[in-house]
Amino acid sequence: MYSTQTPGFFDSHCHLQDAAFDADREEMLALSRTAGVSHFLVPATDAASFGPTLDFAGAHEHVFCALGIHPHSAGEWNSEIREQIRDAVMSIDKIVAIGEIGLDYHYDFSPRDVQREAFSEQIALAMELQKPIVIHTRESEEDVFRIVEEHYASATAELPRGQFHCFSAGVEWMEKAISLGFYVSFTGNITFKNSNLADVVRKTPLDRLLIETDSPYLAPAPNRGKRNSPAMLPFIARKVSELKELDISVIMQHTFANARSLFKIPAGSIQRAGSFERTLGLLLLALGLLLGASNSYAQQPTQPAGTVSPDSILTGERRKAEELRKKQEAELAHEAELHRQDSIKAAQQAQLDAQTKAREQVQQDSIRAAEQQAEAERHAAFLQTPLAWRAIGLGGNLGVASIHTAVIGQLEPTSVLGYSLQLKTEITRRLDITASFTHSALRFNSPQDSLWNYGKNTPVEPSTYNTGRDPNKPTDFNSKGETWLVQSESLGISVFGLDLNYVITRPSALIKFYFGMGYQHFMMKGVQNYLLMQTPTTAYPGIRTFEQDWSRNGIDLLFGLKNEIELGNGLTLEPYGEISATGIFNGPTQFSNFIFQPDLTDLIGVNVRVGFTLYYGWWGVPRQ
Repeated sequence: MYSTQTPGFFDSHCHLQDAAFDADREEMLALSRTAGVSHFLVPATDAASFGPTLDFAGAHEHVFCALGIHPHSAGEWNSEIREQIRDAVMSIDKIVAIGEIGLDYHYDFSPRDVQREAFSEQIALAMELQKPIVIHTRESEEDVFRIVEEHYASATAELPRGQFHCFSAGVEWMEKAISLGFYVSFTGNITFKNSNLADVVRKTPLDRLLIETDSPYLAPAPNRGKRNSPAMLPFIARKVSELKELDISVIMQHTFANARSLFKIPAGSIQRAGSFERTLGLLLLALGLLLGASNSYAQQPTQPAGTVSPDSILTGERRKAEELRKKQEAELAHEAELHRQDSIKAAQQAQLDAQTKAREQVQQDSIRAAEQQAEAERHAAFLQTPLAWRAIGLGGNLGVASIHTAVIGQLEPTSVLGYSLQLKTEITRRLDITASFTHSALRFNSPQDSLWNYGKNTPVEPSTYNTGRDPNKPTDFNSKGETWLVQSESLGISVFGLDLNYVITRPSALIKFYFGMGYQHFMMKGVQNYLLMQTPTTAYPGIRTFEQDWSRNGIDLLFGLKNEIELGNGLTLEPYGEISATGIFNGPTQFSNFIFQPDLTDLIGVNVRVGFTLYYGWWGVPRQ
């Protein structure tokens, strides 16, 4: 599947696709191989890095890669990214893991709940695809191990686990990772003078140990502060060998075998040379040359066995390679210095920007605090001003009214527009009295073929058609043989009411709800326009009018809501809406000759109305 190459060190985590290597990526890769690093695992960190990562791995035989969303970019994670990773893993054999994924509570570039959701879903994807994971954790061990244990604690032993990359936690967390089947990977931070990882490295089992550079970050001593690269991996391997008191060749063999086992590197891509000693000598030569870059590091009193190669290996070809290496190192050092200067300038600019932003934020906070203080003072002053007592209120409304009989299914004329005029006053903040006058009218136009004859013994006669009922002139109207042709009819309803309303919500509420109960006096006027048909004894007289007035009383219940708008100068505008139901008492009914016939004794009136009241108060009361 891949061409053969002598194995050496395996850099199990390096970002070779990073922009820091754009100027000399291939030269850096050649220098790393000269230093003995033969295999590389390059993880992506966000969707934008997927393409460069796959391109770089595809262009180099012994570069493998992982795809995932780093916690810094957790906000990118969605179903589309998940499907993109799944399709890539199923079609590209260079993808050997899902990563770099995890949690970072140090920077919190993404919200922590978003980080946890993206981490958990990417673990589930890795388990589905039977791939190991590459875990980033910083100041988040509790949540990282809880989520990992939720997924892997009950998984079968055959399911790949993964790598805790750049491990910097304590011994107890290392042992927890090992118990869950994971590998622990160390980088250049174990070489720092202030490192507290020595005991962790010593106690990490050889069969669960990995090494990495995490380049371009975390360059090991004696190159700390410079751009890191896989060429510096031997420094990390040497530090591990010192801490574990083992030959560096043992560290190389175990970490290479562990990386190959974890990432399931195909056997066809690795073939050892005929002589292991010759291979180790070449690797250790590169390590010795790299170590020579630092006098303080090279002058340590003891060195692990096998770290210095015999001079006999320095052939002419090797000397040329060494000259090329030194030239490349000088160029790298120059580039690193430029990069360091740019980083310093960028950090200084970022600090200036942060200071400017902080000043602006302080200024905005001060302005906001001043505005809030001023608003509080205005509100306090407002509470000290008196509230105008709503003593006299005039208002009106429009609404829809209907009258129903008490018998279900029989409806009198209904749903007509009416208006109301009102006079109000408040007794307390919750209680007010309303006197009102309401009027509505019903009209009916009769078709031309509608005939109506008065019934027998109707107590009216033609001479009283416009004066109403006259009990002193009874007559058998029908005996005259007259016939009426009804042209139109109307029923006018006027109501005088007196209601007592009670607010059921807090008096200070913006919208107040209230109940009411009161007395209603109904005055109804029926008017009928008709033609008296010609008879043998009566000439055609033209259109005549018949009227009748009658009245009843009732009790109403109402429910409404209102708002109060202060206009100043003692004036308050109160919009409102309400619905009422009125039970109308027994009483007179219309004559039977009317088409509108509320002739049953029990009636129910329903009104829905919307209007406003304008109050005036000439004295004030406290607001609170």
